[in-house]
Amino acid sequence: MKNIGLVGMGLIGKTHLEAYHSIPTAKVTAICSRKEWKNELAPFFDGSFVTQYEALLSRDDIDIVDICVPTFLHEEYITKAAKAGKHIICEKPLTLTEEAAERIIHVTEECGVRLFVAHVLRFWPEYQTIKAYSEIDKLSNMETVHIGRLGQLPAWSEWFQHPEKSGGALFDLHIHDIDFVYYLLGEVERVYAVGHQNQYGAWDHILTTLTFKDGAKAFVEGSQRMPNGYPFTMSLRAQTSKNALDFQLKAGENIEHIDGSQMIFYESGQEPEIVDVEQADAFQNELAYFVDCIENDRENAIIPLDDVLYIIKLLQSIEKSLETGREVQVM
Repeated sequence: MKNIGLVGMGLIGKTHLEAYHSIPTAKVTAICSRKEWKNELAPFFDGSFVTQYEALLSRDDIDIVDICVPTFLHEEYITKAAKAGKHIICEKPLTLTEEAAERIIHVTEECGVRLFVAHVLRFWPEYQTIKAYSEIDKLSNMETVHIGRLGQLPAWSEWFQHPEKSGGALFDLHIHDIDFVYYLLGEVERVYAVGHQNQYGAWDHILTTLTFKDGAKAFVEGSQRMPNGYPFTMSLRAQTSKNALDFQLKAGENIEHIDGSQMIFYESGQEPEIVDVEQADAFQNELAYFVDCIENDRENAIIPLDDVLYIIKLLQSIEKSLETGREVQVM
């Protein structure tokens, strides 16, 4: 059993809290938040609240700090947790620059603590199914992938609108699908992106073309610019020379109200097949895996830190393409 200190009670912090409630090897012992949420969190939490981060870090009964604060605070919070000897789970994105990511990884290694970054699509049942199909004849040798997520600007906090705090939709939303196509197709040779910026300069709608080193292409769309009432939508279509897999999911304003998903596999000469996906909670999958890696000293084979660093480099290449209007070689 590992004791968790959960930091931040925005949407993702509450989502992590609910997930831990169903993980028998983990217990949220303390929450660090400016507000006490006793009534709202009663079904999932019977620990203590602290308002000062340092008070959480000073506790000997905390094994893991789960950081769900705004992106621009990640480096500071991770550094303090590492120096306090705590293992760390951090919500994506880890940070907004390659240099900051390298500093973060260095300090965790220097302090001898484990760092896990929550790229949740790698644990999402539908995306796990797509990954499994890519490793067998059904979808091996993919030629093209169309993937995206469309939603409204998060309404629960204003910091998302500012590029220096969130990285805009590029780092906050587009990252999910950029990470997943890399997980599917490997290293990228070049990128070209176009998009729209909000009044603060944050990219809030992006369309990216990625050309992979094996010749495959991915066309990725991400938006936090959809009008009120437009359902949060996740989609992926993967094609080989003979087969295709089509996935669609629609929710409410955000992922907390999923109406259901559908995945259909198309094979030349066969009737379309509805793919039966085993239902599971992606956040439970993710956090249970991280806790297991710590508890049993296992390698993090699903989201190694090298992948996390590569995705930040890739997002910076996409950002450069957005700013220059040119195709960018990925180094």
